[in-house]
Amino acid sequence: MNAGILTQPVKKDIWYKEPWLLLVVGGPLLVVCASLFTGFIAFRGADQVVAKDYYRQGLMINTNLQRDAKARELALHAGLQLDMANKKIVMQLNSKQVLPDLVQLSLASSGAASGSVEEVVRRLPLKLIADGKYDADLSQDKKLENAINSGVLHILHVKLETNDWRLTGDWLDPLQRQLALSPSR
Repeated sequence: MNAGILTQPVKKDIWYKEPWLLLVVGGPLLVVCASLFTGFIAFRGADQVVAKDYYRQGLMINTNLQRDAKARELALHAGLQLDMANKKIVMQLNSKQVLPDLVQLSLASSGAASGSVEEVVRRLPLKLIADGKYDADLSQDKKLENAINSGVLHILHVKLETNDWRLTGDWLDPLQRQLALSPSR
């Protein structure tokens, strides 16, 4: 009776139907596929770690610190207001010393456009029109004027600067609020 069991041919499955193949090859294959997918996501949405002009930015740190200290020394205080009726940005600047005739205004905004975050920087000259009162004409920059009118810009990073000093700050909701700037500590 035992001889009949031993003489039967052993039934062999086709190699890809073996259950052990799924365990031996399936796990590593799943890991390779997951790593390729993760690599694709990482390269597609990779942030730039180092700025292209990192050396120049590093050199500017001391200059910016000196300009901030000079603004504190001059006791500078500025108030900015958006006047959309006249398409102007109006600024009142107070200081201990004589004020310059021209101040550079930089407005930086970032917004999501087509899935990517893009930073837009606009530079406008603020011209002295009265004692401590300056204005900048928005009609010169149609893109900025349109962005402000459409309500897309909810926050602007503002930088007022000359060669000697600078004031910086964030302007939340420029259509609704005024901005008060004072020297950073």
